[in-house]
Amino acid sequence: MNEKLRNSVHSINAKINSLTQRMEALKTQNSTLTDEIQALKGQLIEYSQNESQFKETLDKLNNDLNLANKQIIEFSQGPTGRSVEEIDELVKEIDYCIEQLKK
Repeated sequence: MNEKLRNSVHSINAKINSLTQRMEALKTQNSTLTDEIQALKGQLIEYSQNESQFKETLDKLNNDLNLANKQIIEFSQGPTGRSVEEIDELVKEIDYCIEQLKK
């Protein structure tokens, strides 16, 4: 019976040692994962800040593009040249000049 008791105690000690080692390994793994989580949180903050900057830049560029489009539209809708009256006057002047040259 004494031998059986020793075997049981030895078996229990082996299981305790095994579980202790496993617990230490899990603590180490947990610590590593916690450090990794902190590093990833830092990256997430950095990416969020970059995203905000990119959004601001994009908004500014979109505003600049809209302004440029408005200027192009205003320019294209502006006076396209001379009015009909001015063209008629110029044609009359050209005709007069041609008549003077013929003389």
